[in-house]
Amino acid sequence: HHPSSLPFQPPWEMSCEHSHKGEGVEKPSSPPKSEGKCIEFNRKIHIGYFLMHLKMLPEDYEGFDTKRMMILYLALSGLDVLGALDKHINKKMRERTIKWIYAMQKTPPTAPSEGKNQSNTSKIQSKEQGHYGFRGGSSYGGSFDITNRKDREGIPKDEAHIAMTYSALCALQILGDDLSGVDKKAITESLKALQCENGCFKCATSEEDDMRFMYCACAISEMLGDWSGVDKKKAVKYIQESQAFDGGIGLRVGAEGHGGTTYCAIASLVLMGRLKDLPDREALIRWCMYGQGAGFVGRPNKPPDSCYSFWIGATMKMLGVYDLTACQENRKFNLSCQTTMGGFGKYPDSFPDPLHSYFGICGLSFMGVDECLLPVDPVWGITERAKKRALKLRADATAASN
Repeated sequence: HHPSSLPFQPPWEMSCEHSHKGEGVEKPSSPPKSEGKCIEFNRKIHIGYFLMHLKMLPEDYEGFDTKRMMILYLALSGLDVLGALDKHINKKMRERTIKWIYAMQKTPPTAPSEGKNQSNTSKIQSKEQGHYGFRGGSSYGGSFDITNRKDREGIPKDEAHIAMTYSALCALQILGDDLSGVDKKAITESLKALQCENGCFKCATSEEDDMRFMYCACAISEMLGDWSGVDKKKAVKYIQESQAFDGGIGLRVGAEGHGGTTYCAIASLVLMGRLKDLPDREALIRWCMYGQGAGFVGRPNKPPDSCYSFWIGATMKMLGVYDLTACQENRKFNLSCQTTMGGFGKYPDSFPDPLHSYFGICGLSFMGVDECLLPVDPVWGITERAKKRALKLRADATAASN
């Protein structure tokens, strides 16, 4: 597609002279430049920022203790996108990190020891047991010894979380693990129990369901090479019903379109091989295009936010229309969110956090201007090289088992 071939006009190409008639919008001005703000992309300080999160978390992160797995994924993948993973993560640290990730795995009581994929449990899931996969952290007080899991059994509320399972699988694959220690059968059986009658997925047994967890279920299934835990027909129907009148896709049916959940829905369709079943592709492209100016916004009438350079940028990548983005304006905005201490904030002059730092850098990678950034796969949410290696390891394992 080219802007002239679409039934609408990109906002940055509209003439300012029509704005007094209400027929157009003015071309956005450059984002504000603060004193001390880094003008060019500073790879070195971002490497330091992500390394810090692997060694020590600030006191203010105490409330995120149950989400350590996600922070680990963001930091590792951030280093990988920056081309710094191999240099700064040595063999000993890789092994320690992989061991910690596996220590967070919740498996059925009769599950085999690490290194086998099949569970001996005939009935994996029950409401009393919770579901299986990976926890977000060690706040429940269990042991780090992955060979002895008895001390973890019977702990109240000790349950895996579907987003932490996705994060754990990403982190393991970024580190080059072959996933042989993952109880794949227990996870896929748990996905069956987490899928609701409406087709969406819950994050845990008694929690809410929405589009974020739809994506996690689809990504997990693809990474494990086993889709037996997902009813694709129901899942696709749920996504179709969640496309709003303006083309965006909401958190759930009836909700307004949102950049993050639009990404989750489109990536899920791509993973299921059902992108062609999107009800109104042209409306979605229009919605994405109108969600940018000086930077991408998550919803109409909201300020630009650095992380949407990934959520909406990746959506446009998957739709094959990334050439329609206002790349120069979006890059300027992202760089205005870069902080002198490393990392990216949500807005200019805001403090950095791991999520906006990682997805802000991924957005810059899509733009292809900063050659120091490795290409990011818009569907899996990790570098293309990490995905390629993961698929090769899986193919080698399959060939060896045959």
